[in-house]
Amino acid sequence: MPSEDPGAGPRRLHLLSPVFFAVGHARRLWPLALLVAARRQWWLLALGALVLLAWTTVEWLRRTYALEGGALRLEEGVLSRQLRAVPFDRIQQVDLVRKPLHRLLGVATLRVETAGGGSAAEVDLDVVTLAEARALRSRLLRAKAALVPEQPGAAAPGGLATGSGAPAAPGGASHADPAADEVAARPAERVLLRLGLGEVMLAGITGSRAAAALVVLGPLSQATDWFPGLSDWLLARFDPQAVTPTTPAAFLVVAALAAVVWLGLAAVSSIVTDHGFTVARVGDDLVVRRGLLERREAVLPLTRLQVVRIEESLLRRALGLASVRLQSAGRAGRSDETASRLAIPILQRVQVNRILGELLPGAAPIPALAAPPPAARRRAVTRSVLRTALVAAVVALPIWFLSTRDGPGVAPRFALFVLPLLALAVVVGLAAYRSLGHAAGERFLYARAGAAIRVLTVVPVAKAQSGSVRSSPFQRRAGLATLHVDIAGGGPVPRVYDETQPRTEALLQLILGRRVASP
Repeated sequence: MPSEDPGAGPRRLHLLSPVFFAVGHARRLWPLALLVAARRQWWLLALGALVLLAWTTVEWLRRTYALEGGALRLEEGVLSRQLRAVPFDRIQQVDLVRKPLHRLLGVATLRVETAGGGSAAEVDLDVVTLAEARALRSRLLRAKAALVPEQPGAAAPGGLATGSGAPAAPGGASHADPAADEVAARPAERVLLRLGLGEVMLAGITGSRAAAALVVLGPLSQATDWFPGLSDWLLARFDPQAVTPTTPAAFLVVAALAAVVWLGLAAVSSIVTDHGFTVARVGDDLVVRRGLLERREAVLPLTRLQVVRIEESLLRRALGLASVRLQSAGRAGRSDETASRLAIPILQRVQVNRILGELLPGAAPIPALAAPPPAARRRAVTRSVLRTALVAAVVALPIWFLSTRDGPGVAPRFALFVLPLLALAVVVGLAAYRSLGHAAGERFLYARAGAAIRVLTVVPVAKAQSGSVRSSPFQRRAGLATLHVDIAGGGPVPRVYDETQPRTEALLQLILGRRVASP
């Protein structure tokens, strides 16, 4: 029997791992299995299942992992052997994933991701016991913090001081039971935010999932193409004249039912993804738990946090709601997926300062933002009107070309539609200008932009890697420029839009000066 300490030498995964390996292979082989089942060759299907289970058992016997030599080492392969080593200092994220079968059997998948690791996890331990997964995650994060301390004397993830920054022993320390070790070393968990079922549904209805639900509803309209006999089956059971709405009230009822289905899909999607959403703090780690069918638990050392983004759509602003997205270091190539995992889907606007203070101590409350100069307003309106006019021209030219034989009345009629669009463009430009703003202090830079979705970006000045002031010919003519702040990891670059040239240069010097002064 292998030792219970992951640092004591090579160790196998859980005894149930072959079952999970077989499930993964079966997902790739389902078309072949479906073909065999259609021919009713059940003996062949049973034989294939036995062969698959035997193969995955051999895979399990040939797969081991260990914490040795300052790295997580995974050795696997049946016919050809492969040794993969992930140094502790390259680890960026260690997540726990628990699907329904995992929760039923009391196991978990541990996913270890690295900087530049691509879209897949660098190491996937599928599966280990839940206690072992949590203990191993804690050991990996502590070992990484000891090897690469963020600041002298800073607390390491898990709440343990890094001290002089001496490397931890491989495996994280002692050879005691990992679960007991992890419980003893892990600080008390403090819940920062927990969303109820109603809040999770509201997040789906008021967020981007409502738009994603339309993508699902669109293909359903082509169901008759997928099932050729569906139209005949429906016509045999329902009279089209009886079910077709013919009055305004009937049309309203149909529209209301369609809206209920649309918003219902968005709410269900949000429940599946974010059910039981909890954000907690354990020492200097941020723990995010979410998911109904697939339960995910992500841990982010707050020392790796680079940017906090507070997003408010028009609808959420009217309801006093917002969402928060986090960007951590070393996540190049996976920014979108990471942002969705390390995000608070919805919260009350009055709670933003409290959460921001927990994420970035000293950043709350959000200061009053300085508005850009009047030249930025003219530029915002002009840009919006020109974009709208360009789109209108692209649409109008084909219409004019196809309808010239109808006489010169087409252009005036089209102008009746263009003029309201240009007026709307002016309103949008003014809204975009009013959304602009920034503030700068000794430790943080605040930048806000966006008309339909207003985004406030909070950047710790000490985390800025570099900065630049850029201006287009039109901006230079108006005496304006945009400040770009480069940070570690992927994701959008924080910007201060359309400020005066002297102000953007002063902000740039502030950022560069703080980087020089920072340890």
